[in-house]
Amino acid sequence: MIVYEREHDFVLTAQHEHGIVAGDMASHWKKKWLPHESHRDDLILAAKEHDRGWIDLDAAPLWNDYSQIPYSFRDFPLRPRFVFYRKGIEEVRQQNPYAGLLCSLMYTELFQKTLGANSEDDDDIRQYLQEEQLQQESWKKELGVNASELEEQLKNDVEIMLFCDQLSLFLCMEEPGTPTARYDFFAEGLGCGFDTCPSSNVQVEWVSGEKVALSFFPFDEEFEVTMSYKVIPKASIRKFGMLQAYRRADWKKRQIWITAVS
Repeated sequence: MIVYEREHDFVLTAQHEHGIVAGDMASHWKKKWLPHESHRDDLILAAKEHDRGWIDLDAAPLWNDYSQIPYSFRDFPLRPRFVFYRKGIEEVRQQNPYAGLLCSLMYTELFQKTLGANSEDDDDIRQYLQEEQLQQESWKKELGVNASELEEQLKNDVEIMLFCDQLSLFLCMEEPGTPTARYDFFAEGLGCGFDTCPSSNVQVEWVSGEKVALSFFPFDEEFEVTMSYKVIPKASIRKFGMLQAYRRADWKKRQIWITAVS
């Protein structure tokens, strides 16, 4: 779950809803910057389904008694999370082996960066990385593609997924219009690791409550995405508990334009 707090409520975006938006973004990626266009549909599927493992977890959001907010992807315990990550990856692999491998690689790339940030979790993270990387080597062999060519292709596609993942998170981690400097993850911009990126960070900002602009624009044209979310009143949580308050809340939709800095 992706969560931010307002005075009288919490705004919750299910991880899979954010993933669907990331897939929409990947579908607009400039085709000339896809060196292996034959895998374009696989990449879009992977970007869309990369958080599939969260579907069951987010169907019944939990209350964090310590922090007095709903659990989010930032603080949800790692061990059960890893179980559901693997479940989601396998479900994607059943649809498309290449897309499933991309999802697995995206997670291991993210967790490699977290080692040392919280030493209490390092042993669990290392075990997850070791087990997942063994699986990945097996899955790569099953694809039957030239090893060096496959590694280059996978690296590029994972970087595209990571960029779309960050941009989609930017849209729902804080209230629309929030200055970029107030974001925990993106105050310095979006990380950018694919070959055509001019620098390691891309500046991102809300132009209005309905439009976000990028200093580097890797998409074929400006486009609109729709983010689904729920607003959970704090009074409802006190009265009904977290789960029932979430289930009683209606889904809302927010349309956001993605454009280049003018």
